[in-house]
Amino acid sequence: MRRAFKLGLVLLPLVAGCGKDKSGAAAAPAGTPLAASPTTYTYTDARGEIFARKGCPQCHTISALGIKSPAEVGPDLTGAYADVQTRFGVKLDQFLAAPTGTMQVVLSSLITLTPAERDSIIHILKELHEEREERSERHDQ
Repeated sequence: MRRAFKLGLVLLPLVAGCGKDKSGAAAAPAGTPLAASPTTYTYTDARGEIFARKGCPQCHTISALGIKSPAEVGPDLTGAYADVQTRFGVKLDQFLAAPTGTMQVVLSSLITLTPAERDSIIHILKELHEEREERSERHDQ
């Protein structure tokens, strides 16, 4: 019980900060696209548009797409396709359908994804994983 309380104290500021812009303004109501907030995110790859529009960079950098999070409280999503399997023991599509921890709160109240948006994000993260694997194989040769 004491450990869960301590974990809650650590996660509370992170979750409280998610859905706010850099000025600390309150998040838009659930279901409201975060693109309406005054914070805008830049990206160097067109695939970054959906992540920027949904507000993922509030917590996550996506280095392969040229997206830098001002907060960097979550992991870089460039490696998320494989990382989720390692960290949570489930594939990315299963994790996004039934997230746990902080992402459960974020995806249930702060950032909503339609099935099509979720599929697009999974597709992009899989592509980034495959591109990274190809570069690694070429480097090893």
